[in-house]
Amino acid sequence: MQRPAAGSKLRFSVAHATGEDSDYPARELHFHTPQTRGWQCARFSKFPQELVLRLDHPARIHQIQLLSHEYKIATKIELYTGLLPPGETSLDRAVMRRLGHLSFDANTASGHQARELKSVHVNVDAVILRVVVHKCHVNKLNIYNQVGIVALNVIGEPIASPQDGQGGGMMQPNAGPVRPRPAGVADLALDLDVDPVTAVKIREIHQLKEEAVAREDYDEAKRLRDGINRLKAVGAKVAQLEARKAAAVEAEDYDAAKVIKHEIDKLRAAGGVTALG
Repeated sequence: MQRPAAGSKLRFSVAHATGEDSDYPARELHFHTPQTRGWQCARFSKFPQELVLRLDHPARIHQIQLLSHEYKIATKIELYTGLLPPGETSLDRAVMRRLGHLSFDANTASGHQARELKSVHVNVDAVILRVVVHKCHVNKLNIYNQVGIVALNVIGEPIASPQDGQGGGMMQPNAGPVRPRPAGVADLALDLDVDPVTAVKIREIHQLKEEAVAREDYDEAKRLRDGINRLKAVGAKVAQLEARKAAAVEAEDYDAAKVIKHEIDKLRAAGGVTALG
């Protein structure tokens, strides 16, 4: 049986947020990098809080990924999707449908060191994703009773036009009709593990690998797969150096920043050669 194809990352913008911490605004959710800070609600917010995301284009969503903050953790997050009736542009006119909810662990076992990533598989046509964030888990680190979403990723494929005004599908694992699809290189983990330049290169090579598989050139597919693995290792090192460089710039240690930049350039140049070597 043929494996269902992975979708691609769907671009979106945050159209509405009930509140935000000025240091962690909702627009942070537009970017996925190892330095991503994400959104946090304002201190001592009233719950529930709400985020409304508008996709750049109507799409069939296959997967939604949410990465929670390590100690500013919601007890529950509800997900809704919606489409706009023909001719409508106002989000107030959208017909919404509840997909279900995600429950998050209090994270005491890890000592609030690990971040919980939730992935849900759906099959729904939408242009709007509404995220309703419920009260936080109480712990000694979360002194202002905040909730934080470090990253939010939507995976799917654009559609020419909505089939109807209501969307459809059902959240996993509550039912069987939705067949999980691999996230592939659209997976949020790639953007959080490697630097953005390397992530773009990995996705380009992945596309070449898929084309090689389609024409049954398995030697080439293997070569490209190995190149992707090498690039992931390089990208992880570059991401660490980028964080060090940013810290050096913030401390106005420009000599150190220059040295680190040189290391990054050498790694990227070597990575580009060895990936396809």
